[in-house]
Amino acid sequence: MAMEPEILRALIHERVHHTIEVLIYPIVSQKRKHPPNFGDEVGILLEIWKERGLPLSDPDIVWAYRYLDLAESIRRGEIPRIDVEEVKPFDENEIKIVNKLIFGRRSIRQWRKDKVPDWMIDEIIKAGLAAPNACNLQCQRFLVLTDEESMSIIKGDVPLPPVKIVICQDMRIYEWMGFLETAPQNIYFDAAAAADHMLLMAHALGLGGVWLTHTKEQAERLKKHLGLPDYYRIDTHIAIGWPDEAPIKSARMPCEKARIKV
Repeated sequence: MAMEPEILRALIHERVHHTIEVLIYPIVSQKRKHPPNFGDEVGILLEIWKERGLPLSDPDIVWAYRYLDLAESIRRGEIPRIDVEEVKPFDENEIKIVNKLIFGRRSIRQWRKDKVPDWMIDEIIKAGLAAPNACNLQCQRFLVLTDEESMSIIKGDVPLPPVKIVICQDMRIYEWMGFLETAPQNIYFDAAAAADHMLLMAHALGLGGVWLTHTKEQAERLKKHLGLPDYYRIDTHIAIGWPDEAPIKSARMPCEKARIKV
C-alpha cells in the first residue's frame, strides 16, 4: 500500500504479462491447463490500486482488468473468445507505406526555426510508448525541451533543433524488479526501441529527426538544472524539427553480406 504508484503500475504490467498474457493462448487452445491460482496475483494488485484511489480509466489499467476478466472466466470453466484480430500480411499498398517509412527515413541535422505543434510531439511520444520494452515494465518517461538553455546542456556537434525529446528511464522500477543484476542490457534496449519508434513517427509526420547521445556528466547537469529526481536515467535523446536539408540517405551493405553464415 505504501509503494510508489509508478512502481505499483509497472508491477501490474509485469504480472499481467507473465502470469496471464503469456499463458492464456495455450490455455484457450487447450494445449495446457490453467494454474489453480490463475490471475490471483493480478487481482490482488488491481484491488490495491483501486483501494488507493488510483485512476481506473487509464488504458493500461483497463487492459489489465481485461486480462483479469479472461483469467477469471477460464477459472469458472469457460473458454473465452479473445476478440482480437489475428496478425495478417499487409497488402501491396500497405507494404509500400511501410517501405517508405523504414527505408525513406534518414537522419536530419539542420532544421528550420518553425515551431513543432504540440499534437505532433504527443504523437511522437505515443510512438515511443508503443515500442517493445522488457517485461512490459514501461519505464520510459519523456522530457520535452524547447528552450535553448536546457537543450544546450546536452548539445553535441549538431545545431540546436526546435525540440529535443529526452528519453528518461525510471530506475526505481528496474531496481525493484532486480534488472540491474539479472538483465542490465534491457535498460539500454528499452531506450533504443523507444527512440527508433519516435524517429519513425517523426518521419511519417514530415519532420526531420536524429538520434543522439550525451555524456553522463551532461545528463547530471541537465537533471540538476531542471530539478529532476536522481532516479531518472538519461542516456539518449532525439532532436526534431522541420527539415532544412535533404541529405542523401546513407546506403547499407547488401543483405547477403550482413548475414552470418554457419
